[in-house]
Amino acid sequence: MKRSLPSFLLLLTVSTALSADELPVTVLPLVTTVADPLPPAGESAGQQTDLGIELPPVDASVLQTAKQQAAIASTTSVGPQHIQVKPGINELMPIAVGHLNRLVTPFEHPVVTTTSQATTSTKGKIVYVATADETPVTLYITPGDNQDIALSLTLIPKRIPAREIHLSLDKDSYKLLSKLQSPSTSSGKTSDQEQAYIAQIKKLFRDLGLQKTPPGFSLRDPSKGEHIQCLQDLVQIKTGQVLEGHDMLILVGLARNTGMEPLEFDERSCATTKDEVLAVASWPKVVLGQNESTELYVAVRHTPETSSTLRPSLLNGSQP
Repeated sequence: MKRSLPSFLLLLTVSTALSADELPVTVLPLVTTVADPLPPAGESAGQQTDLGIELPPVDASVLQTAKQQAAIASTTSVGPQHIQVKPGINELMPIAVGHLNRLVTPFEHPVVTTTSQATTSTKGKIVYVATADETPVTLYITPGDNQDIALSLTLIPKRIPAREIHLSLDKDSYKLLSKLQSPSTSSGKTSDQEQAYIAQIKKLFRDLGLQKTPPGFSLRDPSKGEHIQCLQDLVQIKTGQVLEGHDMLILVGLARNTGMEPLEFDERSCATTKDEVLAVASWPKVVLGQNESTELYVAVRHTPETSSTLRPSLLNGSQP
């Protein structure tokens, strides 16, 4: 303690003397940097040094736009995106604004349902979507008119290149799709065939009602085994004509009410005894009064035995 006392007094005396003389004071900046005449090893000669100059702040939106533009400029190609979707769950995915976007669906004939102003079109399994603004586009994609499976998508338009997005289903959804599409295809073909067959029968019966012989049919008298049989009480049936076609016979007869009161003729009663009966119709009346008659048309399948004829054998000496 005694040794440090003189030094402390000396510093105090000098400080007091300088203050008394009021010497001029030059204030220097807190941080000064002097450029070296030669750059240190590992630095280039053109590298700028920090001169202590404070730059003005830049708005964050400007930096974000610059980053997006730089990312787009540095990208030479954008590959397709693969997304697995599940029916009933809404999927969000980005698309391009002002460009045509391509959605590859797992459906053979997709149908798009939306209330958005975006433009949509389908070609095969592909759905094309284009929008002019950044409003989200919500749409449902179904396999044709079947509403059991629906893909719910929300498309977020962004200023990016045009997108191609491949949509796939999980295993359970693929199984359900196969069950729905396979029966619908077969039932659709069967339904078309049935409609065509019904239309053909109606046209034949209409021609008969107009007293015409349908094309491809020949008129003849009925044979002993060709007669109409109906299981309805108080109805008398008499077969009078046969129109023979390639694979069909049409039996034409009269149905007469033998009762004392009016009755409604039941056409189904004529199709219960023979499996080959194809269609039954009465013309021009169905409700018959006492002793009143109506024409009856019964279409039956043309059996091979009916259409075949005997050929004489050459072994018996018959000459052609």
